[in-house]
Amino acid sequence: MKKRNSTSEFNAHRNTVLLENFRSAIANQSRIETVKAFQTAADMPAPRFWVSEQRAAVVISKMLAGEPLPEGTFEKKREMYEELCARVKEMRALEPDRTISSLVMEAVNSPAPSSYMSWQRAQALILEERARRHGR
Repeated sequence: MKKRNSTSEFNAHRNTVLLENFRSAIANQSRIETVKAFQTAADMPAPRFWVSEQRAAVVISKMLAGEPLPEGTFEKKREMYEELCARVKEMRALEPDRTISSLVMEAVNSPAPSSYMSWQRAQALILEERARRHGR
């Protein structure tokens, strides 16, 4: 999987989207429940899949070759890769001459049904983004 403490080109965008989703979730509650708001923020649609194109290309290529995801892959991450793989297979059936890399790039940059992360991960990222914005 990815290296610990690596930064991705989409981190700022992801954190902004999560914070906006969290604020929306809070605004839609009659009685504020923060855990529920973090869960809602993580489950809301995202403008793209929160994985680098390079990492997704490596994983999806292995999946297409019949290799399983590594043991211990988190459930949400597994769901994300399965969704990406299904999209790549669908596009590949329509355009068999395209490279896997170009298909994966298109799939990764298409809207995602959720952020594919636990509410705890969403909470950490949202709190980090709020602290960054408030200079802490």
